[in-house]
Amino acid sequence: MPSGFDPAVQITEAVSGASYRHAVSVRVQGSEKVVRMRMPGSIATIEPLTGEPGWVRARWRVQRLDWVPSVLAGLDRPFVIEEPAELRERVRALAERLATYAEAE
Repeated sequence: MPSGFDPAVQITEAVSGASYRHAVSVRVQGSEKVVRMRMPGSIATIEPLTGEPGWVRARWRVQRLDWVPSVLAGLDRPFVIEEPAELRERVRALAERLATYAEAE
């Protein structure tokens, strides 16, 4: 095996970069360790951002966006959606639904 070769990293990168319809890129406030606890490497590649201390970038590919807002909500961390733009509206819609559910009696 070549020096520095990590089979788990290779598999994760292959799976997270697989050919799916949507490329998702999100900046998340928090350490790499904290974000990985809430978003396992099997879902996304997570890398610290140079020039933005305390922030990481999570990237992954998905066939459908419908489940991504709940993953982002589960992070319980500030985040910025870089792409796709359509994801922003889906996150807003989830926030509105949750607010409505919280007010229901």
